[in-house]
Amino acid sequence: MISPKRGQRMIMRCSLLACLVAAVMPAVPARSSAVMSTNSLFPAGVAQRLNAELTAITKRNRLPSVAVGVRVPGKGSYAFADGFANLHTRLPRTLDQPFRIASITKPFAATVILLLVDRGLLHKTDTIAKWYPSFPNANRITIDDLLRMRSGIPAPNDDQVLAQVYDAPLAPAPALPAELASYSKLRRQFKPPNTRSVYTDFNYEILAGIAEQITGKEIGQLITETVIVPLQLRSTWYPSGTEIPSPLRGYSWNSATKRFDDKTLFNPPLAGAAGALVSDVSDLLAFSRVLCLGGLLKPQTQRERMIAQPLPGSNAGYGEGVATGNGVCGHSGTINGFNTDMYYFQKFNASLVISVNRLDRDNEAQTTPILALMTKIIRAELRPMRNPPRQL
Repeated sequence: MISPKRGQRMIMRCSLLACLVAAVMPAVPARSSAVMSTNSLFPAGVAQRLNAELTAITKRNRLPSVAVGVRVPGKGSYAFADGFANLHTRLPRTLDQPFRIASITKPFAATVILLLVDRGLLHKTDTIAKWYPSFPNANRITIDDLLRMRSGIPAPNDDQVLAQVYDAPLAPAPALPAELASYSKLRRQFKPPNTRSVYTDFNYEILAGIAEQITGKEIGQLITETVIVPLQLRSTWYPSGTEIPSPLRGYSWNSATKRFDDKTLFNPPLAGAAGALVSDVSDLLAFSRVLCLGGLLKPQTQRERMIAQPLPGSNAGYGEGVATGNGVCGHSGTINGFNTDMYYFQKFNASLVISVNRLDRDNEAQTTPILALMTKIIRAELRPMRNPPRQL
């Protein structure tokens, strides 16, 4: 599949401060909750086999729960949910329970920046020297470089950063000026801009800071006003607190205790423009089409955002806040307790969303076998469009 998560870990911003100890939850139940599934897209026999395979993956991989949605406008949809949203109460998983979408926040944030471009408030060729003149290579790094992960800013040690945010999810987030100063100390590690793609969240934190200086509004408010509200995404929001108003909990397997730890609580500024949003399956199915086909941006802006550069360590290319490859576009995200995939298949006009409420300290994607299975089914069972949408 095309996700940059498969080749480069999607890191969250972190703090070195200590945090509250996560609650310990029961070991994974021996029996899953009842499978919830609807289907008007695949032949009945295919849907039944798919349900069985997804249930088997859920149990075999000890996933607390799984939710999957596929939608093809005018042809139908498929939905599947299995497992427990809450291991303590044994509340079943459903499709309408919101979850943290982690790095899928980036396409939303990138859309905000591109809307500012369309409105003439910003130019993609602007260098960040306008806002942060003392930052290394400030007169060479452009807005477009930041959007495409081509800024030359070095990525920190992924394993160390991910472990820190895993262990301290409620720690205060460092202010952007402090982070700019911290990265400036690494100036010898900077590469010339627009020569190589290096996936790092800090690109999007800089973009958020620029957007706030231009508009006087924080990135969460801008995402709400310019993306969420126009698209009527009723279960998508930028959280202001450490909880999420959903019965769904996020978990991590503790190999020492042989039990799950509840990792739901998280301080949103630790993820910021790179990963703070909460959404659900239905909203992401809708957003994936707008992301890949357009609808909010000017046609030329949309075409340009889809032009991708190779992302080393991955079979994906990366555009302006979107991963693309082999006629598929979208994004993946991992954050404490949650793992999500959101992709649009151009040839079949099909949107796919996968949500698993487990992510361990190693940050290894838990959705991988489900993504492989769903990609296989979509390509084998859906009829290609004669004239697929051209924006991708």
